[in-house]
Amino acid sequence: MSLGQSLFTFLVFTLLVVFIRNSNRVYSNLDLQFAQNRYRLEALSILNSYAEEATQYVFDEAVVDTNVSKKLSEFTDPDQLGFEANDNGKIDDFDDYNNYTVSDTGQSGIVYKLQFQVDYVKLSGGEFVQSNTKEYHKRLRIELFDQYDPPVLFHWANGQKVKDTLRVTFVYSYWFYN
Repeated sequence: MSLGQSLFTFLVFTLLVVFIRNSNRVYSNLDLQFAQNRYRLEALSILNSYAEEATQYVFDEAVVDTNVSKKLSEFTDPDQLGFEANDNGKIDDFDDYNNYTVSDTGQSGIVYKLQFQVDYVKLSGGEFVQSNTKEYHKRLRIELFDQYDPPVLFHWANGQKVKDTLRVTFVYSYWFYN
């Protein structure tokens, strides 16, 4: 083999090594992105499940009591939202989710932590704002995040992984007919 053939062979081999390294880097990044999307979809599915579950409960315990006329004055006070004394830690109405925290494991085995907040809201200026009085509308806010280090749900900021928190907010209203 002449010097020219040796240099050409070395150049081809070097280009092959560079190509293989870049291909591995691209496949590694794609794998990470696919995993991230899978975890996000799983987390959104869990959020959606809890949101749907919350709407299965009655608006307030006062609406199931046949001795009550179901007026605003009979609903739970805004500072008393959460479990009532007779609930025994078991959810039986919508506002029991206030200050509720639960851990849930998805099919991937990732443990997600969910935190719930319930408050009364009213419409003001085209948006819902918190109300310190009883209303016919309650808002549920759910936050979901993981507790791993490094985080499973994250975004990149300044070259570092920053934990993400997924949030869902919706308003549940009480409707009645005379």
